[in-house]
Amino acid sequence: MKKLLFPILALVVALTLIACNKNDDTNETSQQDPSEYDRKLVKFPDNYDKGVNYATVNRGNVREEAYTSREAIEAVQNGQPIPSGTVITLEIYEDEELSEIFLMEKRDGWGDQNPPDTPRNGDWLYQEFNGDRSVDYEEDIGRCFTCHANQERDDFVNTLDEMKSYELTGSKDSSTESRFAGIPMEGWEVNAIGDNHEIIDDEKKGEMIQNTLLTFYFHREKN
Repeated sequence: MKKLLFPILALVVALTLIACNKNDDTNETSQQDPSEYDRKLVKFPDNYDKGVNYATVNRGNVREEAYTSREAIEAVQNGQPIPSGTVITLEIYEDEELSEIFLMEKRDGWGDQNPPDTPRNGDWLYQEFNGDRSVDYEEDIGRCFTCHANQERDDFVNTLDEMKSYELTGSKDSSTESRFAGIPMEGWEVNAIGDNHEIIDDEKKGEMIQNTLLTFYFHREKN
């Protein structure tokens, strides 16, 4: 009986060790960042700071600068959905030193790429970069989904009101249209004033300004 007891005990110990090792492997897998794959989808955008700097937010010693495309702002101001492909970039400065760059990007179908156990934020995914533009893997991206989920009515964008109120300047064809009156400038010539130019009094200036404004007005009415 004793001869059988030792082999049985050895078998039990071996099976227990195998089971423990399997549990350890399972725990290690479950503790891996579930959003690692999703974070690779959102890449750092080139020339984002050439877009529209539509908002500045100050919080104590922290300053945030928000950038996006002109097309995105025009869509919002026209009551249209923010288009697929839109990138919103937030520079975060602490004591005037760039410390983080937060990024959110919208792509059709990206809502299916959410990390597990996070609320769906439409088709937006998020990324956090360090000041040197390297990915900040220590940041819990799941918090971004939770935070922005509260802004569902604003397409999950915290600064949608700033996008609506931002005043876009210029035109897509600024070379042929006046920024101020919307009057075509084609065919206009600008002549330099010579040394013997006439000095006009205030009354004559007023007449010239009035005539010019009337010309602008009738030109617009005609068009």
